[in-house]
This record gives sequence, C-alpha cells and structure tokens, in this order.
Amino acid sequence: MDVETLKTRCLAPLATPTSLPSNAVNEIAAALTTLLTDVFTLYVKTKHFHWHLSGPHLRDHHLMLDEQGE
Repeated sequence: MDVETLKTRCLAPLATPTSLPSNAVNEIAAALTTLLTDVFTLYVKTKHFHWHLSGPHLRDHHLMLDEQGE
C-alpha cells in the first residue's frame, strides 16, 4: 500500500455496527474515558507510594503495593 492510501484509511471513521443511538455512544465513551483516567491515576499514585516507602513495615507495604499495581 502506498502512503496516501494508509493515511486515508487511518483517518476514516470506524464502521462498527451498533444498535445504540449516537448520543448513547458518546455518553458511554465519556464515562469510559473518566473511568480510564481514574484507573491510570490510581496506578501512578500506587507506583509512587511503592517507590517512596520507608519504615519498619517497608517490605510488607512494598509487596502489597507491588501486587496492587499489577
């Protein structure tokens, strides 16, 4: 395939069949975007705490946060 064909295919809208009205699709996409943002934020914060632990329970907390991050 040439470059122009690839560019055209990349910019083409997806033709995914659905019985949902377009406003429902937009609302679902917005809710999933919010959920994904929250999950990613929790992941980043967990990793931050994971690498900045100290104290007598370091190993226990380190392992717990490592497991949660996975």
